[in-house]
Amino acid sequence: MKLLVFTKKDCPNCPPAKKLAKDLEKDFLVVIYDISEVDSLAEAQFYGVMSTPSLILVDEYDKEIRSWRGTTPSKEEILKYKS
Repeated sequence: MKLLVFTKKDCPNCPPAKKLAKDLEKDFLVVIYDISEVDSLAEAQFYGVMSTPSLILVDEYDKEIRSWRGTTPSKEEILKYKS
């Protein structure tokens, strides 16, 4: 299972999401995308990311399991989905 984290350089609410992502690296494969960078825009578009921070849990087939858009959930809330 992967945790995709979409942030932006000038996003005032993104630092807690980045910290949470680092904290969860031992539980999930974490991929952080900065949508300020062109390379990350395709992924953001694919997952319909319209606001930051956005955190999306996907399975091994990249199918969305759960998402939090425009907010940062608690670590416990994300860990509920760990298989």
